[in-house]
Amino acid sequence: MTERNDTGVIRLNTLDDFIEHSRELINQAGRELTVLSTDLDRDWLGSDALTDALRQFAVCNRRSKVRILVTETSPVVQGRHAWLDLIKRLSRIEIRVIKPEILDTEPMKGTFLLSDRSGLVYRNSETGYIGFVHYDDRATVRQQLEVFEQYWRYSTESPELRHLAL
Repeated sequence: MTERNDTGVIRLNTLDDFIEHSRELINQAGRELTVLSTDLDRDWLGSDALTDALRQFAVCNRRSKVRILVTETSPVVQGRHAWLDLIKRLSRIEIRVIKPEILDTEPMKGTFLLSDRSGLVYRNSETGYIGFVHYDDRATVRQQLEVFEQYWRYSTESPELRHLAL
């Protein structure tokens, strides 16, 4: 069940909440999506609804850009994550792996999906579906983008996730 407060923050407590609001956030995105996750949670980020929304966003908008950071590639590759084909085929989707040594000094505090420079879905932990969404919170998104950029500087491309030449 979602709870909205006066600040525009909507509390998320279930997987269905995360899927519904993430889909809405992707659908409202104009140019850029940013994702930080350990393994692109299959139940949430790999859901059919989000995969379809991501495909629509990346294919229908020539200026779209998707950047994804993960800490582990094996669940994505070995588990045949729903986004894997999109990642390999669409040059607008760039995925990298955070170097383990940076995680030793700067551990991840949560998983998030950012839409443009204003919307975010934030998951507090990897063990449950507790978090929040805000559709217009530029300050928090700016903060999370700084976290993302820091990790991005200390990330590498994964040979398993490279684009296929078509």
